[in-house]
Amino acid sequence: MKLILHIGTPKTASTLIQNSLENNPEWLAEHGLAYGKVLSPDANHITLFFACANAVHDFARDYGLHSMEELAEFRQRVSDRIEWHKGQLDDSIDTMIMSSENLTGNMYHPEEIARLKQLLEQHFDDIKIVIYVRRQDDAILSMYGEYMRRGFSNDLFRDFVDVCMGPDSPTPYLYYRRELSKWVKVWGADNMIVRRFSSVDFINGDILADFLGIVLNTWDPNLDGFEPSRDDNRGLSAPMLELLRRLHPNIAFMKDGQPNPQRTLLTPYISQMPTHPRPVMAAGTARHIIRHFEPANSWLKQTFFPDLEGPFFPERPDHPAQGNLGRITEEEIVDLTSQLLSKIWIVNSNDL
Repeated sequence: MKLILHIGTPKTASTLIQNSLENNPEWLAEHGLAYGKVLSPDANHITLFFACANAVHDFARDYGLHSMEELAEFRQRVSDRIEWHKGQLDDSIDTMIMSSENLTGNMYHPEEIARLKQLLEQHFDDIKIVIYVRRQDDAILSMYGEYMRRGFSNDLFRDFVDVCMGPDSPTPYLYYRRELSKWVKVWGADNMIVRRFSSVDFINGDILADFLGIVLNTWDPNLDGFEPSRDDNRGLSAPMLELLRRLHPNIAFMKDGQPNPQRTLLTPYISQMPTHPRPVMAAGTARHIIRHFEPANSWLKQTFFPDLEGPFFPERPDHPAQGNLGRITEEEIVDLTSQLLSKIWIVNSNDL
């Protein structure tokens, strides 16, 4: 059986891809495909990362994993689950899909990647790695939105940019040469399918059509009957990000060294808040970011797109001289706070 392993990178519509695949099992089966079952409670196959990591990740503790011995046992359970799932499939299904952006977002060591390969090649005789790479300016802006939404930080955007380009970057996967060269060494460049995360490059201008086209090996995929998920993890508006940044000291993700239960309760309501106007950075900041990552992007071009003309990520004319981050009016504060409180009240009143 063939395996298509989608490894991210983070903030490249992975949630949309995963939830859409999870929600369309009949369509997948009709096309000879299955979405893997790997002991994950949701559509993100983060268990692949947990099982092959060099250490117990904080999130793995939610699975009751606290030691390397327990991780090794969990890895065997994941392996058994994969084999069980294969045994449940109809003979007409010849390709399985697995997906987790955590494989690039959190898996940094070559031995972890090699351990993943060892796990999967027990079950599949043909494995292709699919990865989407995003312009670093867009990716950092998107991750900034995630940090504000989750309550991880109260950094101004310009300070967050400096952190992402510093030695303790929360986005190390954006150094594509450094990180993807490890995957190339373990899997071989011929087994990796690298796609630019851009509607200009997507098949039919759509990320789902692009991904399924890669899976089905066609530039003209027929998606009739395939229903995209409505849960696409779309980011919040620029004013909402600024409101959350200012509220951070009172509702941060961490409190007294532990995840803040108040923030956990509030997160679903925050995710329902307005998505427009979209956050936009200033043109000078975008140029600064892309120049910083120029060596990484040149490596991508030389390794996977040697015939591409021009830079791997060309300059974009659509960035304004001034962005809209870090700005919010009193009226917007009142309006957004009212919307947030009303969502909480409606849900809680239904429980009365």
